[in-house]
Amino acid sequence: MNETKTLQKVPRVGFGNASLFFESAAEPELTVDQGEHFWLEARSLLTGDLFEETGEYEKLSIPVTGPIAVRGVNPGDILRIDIHEIRIDRRGAMVTLPGRGGFTDGLGRAGHVVEIVDGHVVFDEDTTIPVRPMVGKIGVAPVGAGPNSSTVGIHGGNMDCKDVTAGSAVVIPVQVAEAMLYAGDLHAAQGDGECSLTAVEVEGSVRLSCTVVPRSTLPAAAKSATGSQRPVVLSGGSVITIGDGDTLDEAARLALDDMLELLQTDRQWSREKTAMLLSAAADVSVSQLVNARVSAKVTLASRYFSTEPFSLETPDTTNAQASHV
Repeated sequence: MNETKTLQKVPRVGFGNASLFFESAAEPELTVDQGEHFWLEARSLLTGDLFEETGEYEKLSIPVTGPIAVRGVNPGDILRIDIHEIRIDRRGAMVTLPGRGGFTDGLGRAGHVVEIVDGHVVFDEDTTIPVRPMVGKIGVAPVGAGPNSSTVGIHGGNMDCKDVTAGSAVVIPVQVAEAMLYAGDLHAAQGDGECSLTAVEVEGSVRLSCTVVPRSTLPAAAKSATGSQRPVVLSGGSVITIGDGDTLDEAARLALDDMLELLQTDRQWSREKTAMLLSAAADVSVSQLVNARVSAKVTLASRYFSTEPFSLETPDTTNAQASHV
């Protein structure tokens, strides 16, 4: 079947009712079957009239679009969310605010609107940055009160993991019936850490699909429902565990604990031998260090697993592109 005709039939959810919370009690914007593709439009208030005309940056909070209900998904399931395609607008923006950012000396209050041309962010007249579209916020609703869209936790949320690109997948424990998925906060480009407070924030849309990962294919570490297992990202031939905490040290230790458990269960090594492999082959790095809870990640090439903990195959993946949406 013609790819263009196929994509025209894919349901789309606009950002008109975008939310500031990962709320389980909200009415679904769309209900989909497992494996069914759908588009979510993502809003970025940093490119709207409030930002460009008044500069009242402190009032801005980037929402998420959803919830999307996934049929047949129950609490205790492990949900795989495939990111098939990301389309971004041709303009983006960044801000800095007093008291925010990862620098010893504080930054001032400033905003910067950029154009996106031929796959590059035009940062200045003689400085461009390659576009690498990613999803900053993605996750499922937890039990109880919905956390703010700018928080990160076992539900996913504002992980700001730059590896969540087209062709990647996020694997996450489900806490409520039908998962109640949200996503948003698209970035045209982001460095690890998002150190000034924002990345190149853009509006756009993302094409996703969701499936339950059969428990028989999971190592024991990933089988807990709402227990210790945090989100896992599959990207670029690597398995990436995400930890969050009040400090980077706490976040990194949680990400290391999860990777240790995944690999030890897979290889049946001692904790000590598994830790040695991680010390020699895994990378511990920062996802973001500028929000109330920071997030860190551990990246390990999938070839170090004797059996892949989750399939890294992503069917029908289309490269991310910068275009009008």
